[in-house]
Amino acid sequence: MKRTTVMAALLALAAGYGIYRWMTPYPPQQDLTQQEEAVVETFLTTMQTRCVGRYLIDIPASFTLRNKVLRAFINDHPIRTQRIYPPAFEQKIRRREAQLSGEKTVDPLDMPFLKRKFPLPAGMVGVIFERNEDKSVPDAARILEAHLYTNGVAVEVEVEAENGTASRYDKDRQQLPEVYRNSVPQKMIELVELLKRIKGRNETDIPDRPGFCGPNMFIADGDYYQQEEVTLSYTSPEYPNIVINLDTDNFNREKDSLLERGAEINQIIAAAEGNTLQKGARNINGLYGEEWLVEGN
Repeated sequence: MKRTTVMAALLALAAGYGIYRWMTPYPPQQDLTQQEEAVVETFLTTMQTRCVGRYLIDIPASFTLRNKVLRAFINDHPIRTQRIYPPAFEQKIRRREAQLSGEKTVDPLDMPFLKRKFPLPAGMVGVIFERNEDKSVPDAARILEAHLYTNGVAVEVEVEAENGTASRYDKDRQQLPEVYRNSVPQKMIELVELLKRIKGRNETDIPDRPGFCGPNMFIADGDYYQQEEVTLSYTSPEYPNIVINLDTDNFNREKDSLLERGAEINQIIAAAEGNTLQKGARNINGLYGEEWLVEGN
């Protein structure tokens, strides 16, 4: 797993205040007042390593995840996590099953809304619901909704699938066989394989194997490439005006770099009545990066 030490505090422009400091030498050095030096020193005294996506990042220990229910994406499948106790997870499953069972579709032919319920393989705690995608669309469009409980974390994964094998779709299947097929069995195999690689974790746990760190979870690498995306926000009661936002994926690549998009960025800064504090290219432990630090209203 790559390791890059990023020590920064990023304040959203809407907050109206920012503070940021790189630990490694970076020209030009900025002269700070004695008070500013004290603030920065205090801010960086107790750093703690966090795993975000494929990176290890150091941020102050007092910062914790901002939201209770968090989300990442694997191959465009939303994965939500929430740290809860086992009884709460069991209650969540019962309530969700009752909700899906009571859902009414616009077209009676698409009933029941909840098609099937599958237990997870032995050794895993949870269930998979096969349901309609929506109450207003034909039931050939399905969602495999998985609920997994692992290490104190409730994990929810949704995978799109199709099951257009009903006789009323025979004519549609002749015209659009790729839409009115039955992909549920294959999607189920892929979903279970993904669930087997997901483990709940504490936010400060650092994995000892290659994989992807999402909120409250770690997904060990499988046999195939997967698209990964996660966005996390950290806040601290000690620094109420500071929000650390981290966003990473393994599939987006701009044609031009951050610094090459200066004209566009300057327009955004001007709209926020802000100004640039520092910008430039830098190298951190052999990893090339670019930074642009701003403050504004």
